[in-house]
Amino acid sequence: MRAGQQADRLRMINMALRLVTASVVFGLAAGTVSVITGLHGRSLGVLGAGLGVLADVTGSATLIWRFRAERERPEQSSAMEVRAAAVVAVALAVVSVVLTIESVPALVTGSRPGTSPATLAAAGVSLVVLTPLAFAKRRLGRQMESPALQGDGALSGIGAATSFLAFAALAAWHTLGWWWADRVAALVVAAVAAAAAWRTAPAGRRGP
Repeated sequence: MRAGQQADRLRMINMALRLVTASVVFGLAAGTVSVITGLHGRSLGVLGAGLGVLADVTGSATLIWRFRAERERPEQSSAMEVRAAAVVAVALAVVSVVLTIESVPALVTGSRPGTSPATLAAAGVSLVVLTPLAFAKRRLGRQMESPALQGDGALSGIGAATSFLAFAALAAWHTLGWWWADRVAALVVAAVAAAAAWRTAPAGRRGP
């Protein structure tokens, strides 16, 4: 790799480290709040948002290791990328499984979601912060040819999407009486997470 290419690669690594570090710092606080308020208020949409954010923390923490290691040992970047992609894929799969397990019984029993100012605030903050993070990670991940970073961008996107769906579902419940909207929204996110897990996993990727 030429000196110019090495400098460009190092610049992208440093940018990736800033993005994933921001995800970890934000996610630890916002994800915990969303999970607690979602469970307390029986809102699976908000719970899903919290799980997505905490899964993003897992993926981002792994990528901090992955990119720091590449700065020190560039020759091992391919092996580290495979390991990081596997961790991100597992985090996506866990989100999908947990949301499915929570949503199906709630639909069958007809349980109603609750809401609170804290629930809506947690979802709103996650939507505002995670949306630009998701776009930035996926764009940089394509430039770096890093499926792991693109998968972590999908985790951020899932957190943002579930926050939006939580707002919409709770609004539908309180204005139209559609108690099931929150549960269906969580199942949609579960399906998206499962698809992203397959694309991110080393064995599931197709093409370069």
